[in-house]
Amino acid sequence: MTETKSDSRRGVRALITAVIRFFGDVVILGLWVLFLTLLFLSTGWPIWAFYGLLLLGVAVYVSITASWFGSSSS
Repeated sequence: MTETKSDSRRGVRALITAVIRFFGDVVILGLWVLFLTLLFLSTGWPIWAFYGLLLLGVAVYVSITASWFGSSSS
């Protein structure tokens, strides 16, 4: 089977979307980690609370953003 131009464009578009989403996730989660690190260094709160809030924040972020992009398989 031969691949048409529209299939090729769709594949490139999907790749670009995935790369943008990946870097967006890295930036947002990195800012969350930075915020928590600075907060906990300045307040002296316990380390277990840091890890709890870190995991909670990542879980909330994933649960919110997971529904933004549906499955692309047909």
